[in-house]
Order: sequence, then structure tokens, then C-alpha cells
Amino acid sequence: MAKENKKAHKHIEDFNPDVMSLEKSYQDFSSKMQLFNAGSGYENFNDFIVSEASEYKNTGDGVTYVVWNILYDKDNIEIDRDIVSYYTLSATAIPYEDRIRCDEEEVLETGEEFDIEICGISALEIKMFAVNQNYQDVFFKYAGEDLPISAWIMRSIIDYAYSLLDGVIGFKALFLHSLPEAESFYTANGFNPVEVNMQPLHCVDSEYTAMYLALKEVHMNYDE
Repeated sequence: MAKENKKAHKHIEDFNPDVMSLEKSYQDFSSKMQLFNAGSGYENFNDFIVSEASEYKNTGDGVTYVVWNILYDKDNIEIDRDIVSYYTLSATAIPYEDRIRCDEEEVLETGEEFDIEICGISALEIKMFAVNQNYQDVFFKYAGEDLPISAWIMRSIIDYAYSLLDGVIGFKALFLHSLPEAESFYTANGFNPVEVNMQPLHCVDSEYTAMYLALKEVHMNYDE
């Protein structure tokens, strides 16, 4: 799931992101963690980081990371920081139906038109992704590219996923469920709705659009 409200664009000159674990964020900046606010109508995102994220880690349902914006003085010494965003990652798989049409001889022999196997695509799931309302639709220009802060964070998540699959654990895709108002954001960042033969596992967010981003080549057969 994801949340980012629509309002007039504004720009900031300095964005110095620092990604910390949920535990260290609470340990070092507990009072600032309470300031996270995803906006009116999205209080469930505020509740999650305060009361559910730690339990997710303890039960193995997901690990949460907090994105901060560090504010420096003229001597490049940290003087303050703002909570910008958080996201929760979890291991998952995207089940899919691999379907190959049988030849006439096989159809006569088995009575089955298709040879069907239920397979799975290993994936890293973005269970939660929320942006503090003070940074929603806020743009930052870096190396000539002007993007919303949320897009910069999503790029960092994707880069982190690549670093994991290249050196820590193998998987093929990123997966998530998107709120309706966030679908265009995810599409702009390379995600697509799941294919017709994909059958995502049921979860509390199953009512929302299931989307994925292939990080490695995915081979599927689905004969009509």
C-alpha cells in the first residue's frame, strides 16, 4: 500500500536522506517519530509506524526503514532532522499459472486441453510505503533531474533491492498492493499490474491493485 496526497508542487533546495532502521530511529529520535503524519484520511499509516511496525518485525511479517532528511549548518554539522517517509519490506512470492496447450494426441489421452503447473516468482514485497505530508508533492532537483521526494525514495528502494539480489539473496521482482490514488505513481516508477495468470497470495490488502516490477527476466507460459 502507499499514500501520497495531491496538492500544489513545491521545491526544496536541500534533501539529505538518511535511511535508518525502525529500532534505531526510535532509540535516537523517539519524539520525532511521533511527528509522522500521512495526512487526513490516512491515519492507519500513522498508527502503523507507532504501534504495528515493531510487531511486524517480531512476527517476521516485515522490516521497517525510516527515511530522514538531515539539516546541516554552514560547517556541515547536523543540527536537526525531519522524518520524511517509511517503508516496510518482506519476502514473498507471486504465484502464477504456467499453462501450455497440449497437442491433439495428449488431449485424446488425458482429456486435458492444457498442461498446467502452479509456479512462483520470488519477490521482495513493499508492504507499506508512506510519505510525511510535509514532503508530499515536494520536488528536489539533483544532477539536472527534478523529481518528487517520493520518487527519489522509491528509486532508493529499487536500488537497495538490486543490491540484495546481486549479493545477498536471489529474487526476481518487487511486489506491492497500491491504493487507487497511488497507481499512477507506481506506474511512473516502472511497476505494472500483475499479469492475467498471476495469482497473488491473499492478504489484508488484497482489495487493492497488485503490482510488480521485474528486476530479473521472468519466464512464464500462458497459452490461450
